[in-house]
Amino acid sequence: MEKHDKQSDHAPVHISSYRDHWSTLVTLLLLTVVTVVISVFGANLAALSVATALLIATVKVIVVAYYFMHLKYDKKLYTWLVLLVAILFLAFTVLTAIEYFNR
Repeated sequence: MEKHDKQSDHAPVHISSYRDHWSTLVTLLLLTVVTVVISVFGANLAALSVATALLIATVKVIVVAYYFMHLKYDKKLYTWLVLLVAILFLAFTVLTAIEYFNR
């Protein structure tokens, strides 16, 4: 019989440190506080507050994907694909805003 290696069946093991978890938590909490402050106190900014909230939400999505979805440890191709999606999202948002303001 052939000897079966258990390690070859699974992806490489990576262990995140407590520092990574705490820094991710603090980053997400700070971005959430900034979003709330902008929505409560920046109501007179109109479209700028919406754009800022969308930018902060995009940064939060990237942070969550990087750490909690293990994008940090995956192939760099996946990182480039996520960045491509973020760039396309930004492009379509800008194009939609241009169309809206030109009406």
